Amino acid sequence: MINIQQQQQRCVVTLHTRSINPLSALWQDALQQLLEQLEQLAASAQTGAVVQINFEGSPPDYQLEQVAALGRAQASACMQRLASYQQLLRRLERLSIPVLAILQGQVLGHAWGLALACHRRYALGAGQFGLPQATLGLMPCGGALVRFGRLLGLQTALPLLLDGAALDNASALQLGLLHGAAADAPALSALLAAAANSAMPPQQPWDSTRPALPGGALDSAANRAFLQLAPARLRTRHAQDVPAEQAILCALAEGLLVDFDTAVLIESRYFCQIAIAFQG
Repeated sequence: MINIQQQQQRCVVTLHTRSINPLSALWQDALQQLLEQLEQLAASAQTGAVVQINFEGSPPDYQLEQVAALGRAQASACMQRLASYQQLLRRLERLSIPVLAILQGQVLGHAWGLALACHRRYALGAGQFGLPQATLGLMPCGGALVRFGRLLGLQTALPLLLDGAALDNASALQLGLLHGAAADAPALSALLAAAANSAMPPQQPWDSTRPALPGGALDSAANRAFLQLAPARLRTRHAQDVPAEQAILCALAEGLLVDFDTAVLIESRYFCQIAIAFQG
């Protein structure tokens, strides 16, 4: 599930992306053990230490049987599991050394959500990146929707989330979701060397003192006008209501009004509501 190699000041982690599941106790235990090692490295590290996480891309596995088995009796457990996962990702984001995600092939769904929690993201070869859960009648969870929205802003993030669009390297670079792309290993090494020399602090935009939201604040005139039309646009997409799309809109908009951790809590509540109603 997780392979770790220590190379002096560099910790190289390799993940099998199909194993990544915020609702899985097995995955959370593996991530917990990884974080304990990374925190030890960060505590003893000298200047130049870095964590490199290699995402081995593959078609995502959304464990739909597990989601379909959720009922109202499991709502509290669902929220607790997502809260536990969020705590793990926050520990990753708050490491005092940079965490670099190296993305190969298809990095979609939960795997892309984890990549968004890394400080910087680099594609190796041609890739696909995105959150396609809406195409299954679900919505992203584990903070993926919140991170995506804060990186792109309301008007850019919402259409991509609703369509479940998979972005190629060029599109992801243009949107700022990738920090670089390399055709081969030598080119990647050059990118990582440049990143190591840039002395950029390992901090997420939403953890800065005055985080700026791409596209402006939610109460800007442009975003208010966009939100006024959004429900009507949802109705024109399908002949019937699609609860997952409505939940994505609400979770995204409501989350942009509050601090990051509260936004993830809102996302989790909407996800659990949709998951409980999910029929597979």
